[in-house]
Amino acid sequence: MPHHGPLAPYAPFLPFLVLVPILYLRMRKMSRPQPLKLHRLWIRPALFILLGALALLAPQRGAYGAPGGHLVIAASAFMPMDWAILAVAAALGAVAGWYWGRTMAIEVHSENGTLMVRGGQAAMLVLVVLILLRMGLRYGAAAEAAAWHLNAVLIADASIVFSVALFCVRSLEMFIRARRVMAAAAR
Repeated sequence: MPHHGPLAPYAPFLPFLVLVPILYLRMRKMSRPQPLKLHRLWIRPALFILLGALALLAPQRGAYGAPGGHLVIAASAFMPMDWAILAVAAALGAVAGWYWGRTMAIEVHSENGTLMVRGGQAAMLVLVVLILLRMGLRYGAAAEAAAWHLNAVLIADASIVFSVALFCVRSLEMFIRARRVMAAAAR
C-alpha cells in the first residue's frame, strides 16, 4: 500500500531521526568503562534464549498454513529449507556476536581489581550495521516479498534466531576473555 501525504517520500528515513540520537547516546556510554559483573553475564543470554524460544515455538493459530486455522506449534511446521535458513541465521549471528564481543575492551581496574568493560568504535559499527541491515530487510522484504516468494514470518523468525545467537555468543566471548584477563591480573 503506497504512502500518501507530504511526508510519504521521507517515511523510510524517519526511523533515523530516532535512531541517530539513541546511537549517539549509546556510543558515549560505551566509550566509558563500565563494571563487568562476570557472575551475571549469563543472565541476558538466558533471557534472550527463553524469549526467542517462546517466540519461535509458541502455538500460533493458522500459522504456516495450518489447515482450518487449528492451533499449531510453530516449530513443527518448519520445512527442511526453513531449518536451513534458521541455521544460517544462527551461524551469522554467532559470527557477528563473536566479533562484537572481541571489540569490547576488558581490563582489570588498577585500584580495586574489578573487571571493567568498554565498547570501542568497532562495537558501535557492528551495531549500526545490524540496524541498517534490519531496516533494509524490512523495506526490501515488504517491497519484494511477492516477487521473491519470501515468507515474512520466516524472515522474522530468522531475525530472532540471529539476534539470540548474536547476544549469546557475544556474552560467551566476553566471559571467556574476562576470565583470561582476571587470571593474567592475578599473576
